[in-house]
Amino acid sequence: MSTDIAFADVPQPDPDARVDPNWLRLRGDSLLPALYMPPTMTGQRPTWMRAMATVLIGVFLLATALGLCLTYGPPSGGW
Repeated sequence: MSTDIAFADVPQPDPDARVDPNWLRLRGDSLLPALYMPPTMTGQRPTWMRAMATVLIGVFLLATALGLCLTYGPPSGGW
């Protein structure tokens, strides 16, 4: 037995319903937190963020070079 509801069966909100202002304040202007998905625009980024990006890129490049990445890395000759 499934508890899924079809979109057409979802009731409409009351015409005078209001969104909780605390919810809007918590959401901010973005759907995702800025730390999770920083904006893609030019400008100076904090040093720690640039260092972390460099380390992550280096780790992925090293894993690909060593053939450790199973999704798109070079074939490792086995399996």
